[in-house]
Amino acid sequence: MVRTKGILRASTTFLVALATIVVAISSISILGIALTQNCAAQGYSFSVDAEYLDVTMMKDGSVDIDYVIVFANVNYLDGVDIGLPNKYYDKSSASASILVNGGEYGPALIRESPYVNPGLAVEFTEQAIGQISINGAFTLYFHVNNPHMIYLNELVPGTVGIKFRPTWFSSEYQIGNTGLLQSRIIFPEGFSNFSQAIYLQDHPWDSLQFDVATGRVVATWTGYSVSPNGISSGTFDFGGGLPTGYVDKYYQHDIWEALGDFGKSLVDLVVTLLPLIVFALILTFIVLSSIRQARKRNKDYFDPKFCTVGAGPRRDLTAVEAAVVLERPIEIVATMILFGLIKKSKVKVQSEEFPMRLSRLETVSDYEYENDYLAAIETDGTMNRPLLKKTLTKLIDTVGVKLKGFDLEATKSYYEGIYEKAWKQVKDAGTPEEFSKVLEEDNEWMMLDENYEKRMHEVYVIPWILYPHPTGTGSKGPTSIGGRESIAGKYVSQIKSASNNLVSDAKSLTREITAKVNPPPAQSPMQGIHGGGGCACACACACACAGGGR
Repeated sequence: MVRTKGILRASTTFLVALATIVVAISSISILGIALTQNCAAQGYSFSVDAEYLDVTMMKDGSVDIDYVIVFANVNYLDGVDIGLPNKYYDKSSASASILVNGGEYGPALIRESPYVNPGLAVEFTEQAIGQISINGAFTLYFHVNNPHMIYLNELVPGTVGIKFRPTWFSSEYQIGNTGLLQSRIIFPEGFSNFSQAIYLQDHPWDSLQFDVATGRVVATWTGYSVSPNGISSGTFDFGGGLPTGYVDKYYQHDIWEALGDFGKSLVDLVVTLLPLIVFALILTFIVLSSIRQARKRNKDYFDPKFCTVGAGPRRDLTAVEAAVVLERPIEIVATMILFGLIKKSKVKVQSEEFPMRLSRLETVSDYEYENDYLAAIETDGTMNRPLLKKTLTKLIDTVGVKLKGFDLEATKSYYEGIYEKAWKQVKDAGTPEEFSKVLEEDNEWMMLDENYEKRMHEVYVIPWILYPHPTGTGSKGPTSIGGRESIAGKYVSQIKSASNNLVSDAKSLTREITAKVNPPPAQSPMQGIHGGGGCACACACACACAGGGR
C-alpha cells in the first residue's frame, strides 16, 4: 500500500505486508452461475457487461460486501451461487434482488450453497426465471456482511487493512471479457485523513475521494475489457489500509489460524486433485483386480460343463487326473506325469539343469496322456513345448468328459480325503524302510495337496529320494541318508527343478493352456469407465467453481 504522499516501504513492500495482514483474499472465485442439472444440454453461456464491487470496512472488524453484476446474452438460469471470503459470513444478513427489464424480483430462497464452500446460493423464483429466459439479460444485486476480515499489519506497525480479489467467471461460460470492472473500498466511518490511507503495492487506486452520499473516504479501482483470467491471476487485486485507531476490532494471525489455513489449503488441494486421485485409485483397483483375476484364471483352468450336483464323486481317476480336478498348477501336473513315467521306468532323467533332458526308455505306457508325453520328448532329450501344451490341454478336456454325470465338489472332497490319508500313512511309518516304501507308493497322491511343500518340511522322517536310481542289485532305493530336514528340502527342490526346468517359461505355458481350455468371457462392446466433469480452482481464500456450481 502507498500513502498519498510517498510510498511506504517498511523493510519490504506492503504487498508482502498485506499478505500477512489480510488473509481475506475474497476469492469469491466464481459467482457459480446457477445451472440446472441438465446444464450441458442447455448450452449455457452469458456475457458480463459490468461488475461493481463495494467492500465497506466496518469498525467491528467485518466488511459489508455488495455486488452489482450486469448479465447479458443469458440462457436459462435458475439461481446464482456466490462464493464468500471465509466461513464466518453472516447468513442472516444476506439479501438479493434480481432486476429484469425494469421489474424487480426477490429471491425464492438464499441458502448455503451446495456447490461453493463457503458460499451462498441465491435461488430465483419461477417468475424471475421466465423473465430472464425471455429477455436474456438481468442485473443481480447481492449483499452480505462477512466478519473476521480486518487484520493487523505486522510489518507496518500501527496499521490494519484488507486485500480483496473480485469475483470472476470461467471463460468456459463467459463470452468475451467483462466490459467494466469497478472495485471500491469504503473506509470506516470517522476516517478522513487521506494522508494516512495506504494502498496495495503496485495496485494504486485510480481515485481517492470523500463520498458525500456515504460520508466516507472511498478508494476506487477501474478496469475495462477485463479478462476472467486476468482477475483470477491477481492482476485486479486491490487493498486498503489505515491506522488501527479507526477500528474497534481487528484480527491477528496466530499459530492456530496458520494451522487452520494450512489445513484448509490442504483440503482445497485434495478437492482440486480429487478427480485425479479418484481416477488413479479406480485405475489402480482395475489393474490390481485384473492381475488378481488373471492369476486366479491361471488356477481356474478346469471347468467341466456337464457335472451333476448330488450325483456323487468319480472314484477311479488317476493321481494325475485328480490333480486336474483339484486344479493343481499345470506345471505340477506335468511334473506328476514325469514322476509317474520315471517310477514305471519309461523315462530316465539325464540332466536336471535347464533345459531338462530326458531319456525315453519306452514309447508306450498305461495311459493316453503318458503316451502323448512320451511322444513330446525330442531326440535330444528336451521337451517339445507345443506337443507338451497339446498333451496337457487334451488331458484337461478328457478329465472334463470323465466327470460328466458326477458331482465336481464331491469328487474334489473325495481326493482331498485320499491325500490326507496318504499323509497320515507317511507320518505313521515307524522305520526309515517302512517310510520309504509308503512314500514310494503314496507320493503321487500327496502331491495333490496345495500345501505339499510346507508339509514335506514338517515330516521329520527320511524320505524316498525323488528320482529312483538303480542300486547294485538292480532294485530301487534311496541314494543317500542324511538329516531328515535336509533330505526333505532336497526332495522339494527336485520337484521345483522339474517344474521349472522342463520347458522355458512354465508360467506362460500355463496361461496359454488356461486361455484355451477355459477362455475368459467375452466383453461387451464399449465397456469402460464413465465419469462426469469437474472444476478446479486455486485461489487463496474462498474458492468457487463456475463449472461446479450454478
